[in-house]
Amino acid sequence: MALHVCYLLPHILPTSGGSVIGGAAANCVSLALELKRRGVGIEVLASVSDGGLAHLAGSPLSEILKPLPTCGGGLLGKGFGTVRTLRRGLRERLRESHFDIVHCHSGTYPYALAPLVADRQTSIRMHSLYCPLGANGGVYSRWWEAMSAARLVFQRLDRVVAVTQNVQRSLQVAGVPSEKVELFPMCVDTRRFRPRGRPQQLKYFPHNDGQARILFVGNASQEKRLAELLLALKILADRRLSFFVVAAIENQSQIKEYTIGYDRAKDFVHRCGLEDCVRFIGLVDAIEDLYAEADVLLIPWRTSRGPSDYPMVVLEAMAMGKCIISTPVGGCPELLAGGKAGFLTKDFSAESIASAIEVVMRDSFMRRSLQAAAVQRAQEFSVRTSAHRLMLLYEELLRKKTSCHASRAV
Repeated sequence: MALHVCYLLPHILPTSGGSVIGGAAANCVSLALELKRRGVGIEVLASVSDGGLAHLAGSPLSEILKPLPTCGGGLLGKGFGTVRTLRRGLRERLRESHFDIVHCHSGTYPYALAPLVADRQTSIRMHSLYCPLGANGGVYSRWWEAMSAARLVFQRLDRVVAVTQNVQRSLQVAGVPSEKVELFPMCVDTRRFRPRGRPQQLKYFPHNDGQARILFVGNASQEKRLAELLLALKILADRRLSFFVVAAIENQSQIKEYTIGYDRAKDFVHRCGLEDCVRFIGLVDAIEDLYAEADVLLIPWRTSRGPSDYPMVVLEAMAMGKCIISTPVGGCPELLAGGKAGFLTKDFSAESIASAIEVVMRDSFMRRSLQAAAVQRAQEFSVRTSAHRLMLLYEELLRKKTSCHASRAV
């Protein structure tokens, strides 16, 4: 069955090398490119800046991307403005082309209004939700979501895709009919992210085999808790544990809260004398090179509110055989198989984070066991497997819709 599919994304934030930032965006783009490799006719509609378009020039994504303008000022303006932009962009494309599947991807539910523009009689309308409804924290959570409104929107779609069990449970609590919900976990490109040895020439970490190499990837928001990580590092420094931390900080969205958090983090490092063991860097294009140099990826988050309930950086690092240390946040316990494929801290405190780092770095056998389990676990989330399952779902839904219309015509 020849498929013509349209993917909708609120926005795409590419690095200078064309990599896509954000769990929902990265997952959506990976699926879209894999579907294209399988012969599916696919387009991606998303807001992207002129600078972002320049970064994507010549990339595989540029061949299927239909860019939409960025809009709005502030979080409120950007949120509602992007919903309007997606709906308008889809409506214009539908004047020129028919899509069998219109599938939106986002961390929060209001963007699910966009697929409703498509004709329910001829198109399958879907939305993938990446964050649980009603999750605490995050810049939008106080005003952006309401369970009753989400239920009304989702009931009008053909299917709602939950990317984690945590998201699935939140949909059940909201009263979304179970027959409308599909569980399709997030995926990772295991061809790009795969185990490899540490390079002889290190770019990001110092050449010191006696140090624990710890990596943090994210923004400087309160939710990602870079500040709590730095407090944990101060505890470890006082205990004379030898370590070096690279913090890859993103703020392409130019959100004021993140900039303030970043400035405070740098000030804390200076005041506590941690300059020799903490390095701040910006975005990294070939992030697999950064993973390759690290021993541990640390997730000190208090909420998974944001790009995704499964942090994409965790999936990528697991696929490369890195040891994960994470707080028991969001979908991380289920992603890490309850602590079998990564180390879960007892709680969210700096002391608990520091203790976890110390335990993992002092026990090399445990660290190697967690690394091996992480690689095996990541294979369950291969983009090739996910794309195959998704195509089967698309085809099944189309057959049912066609059969239903045929019976009504009779």
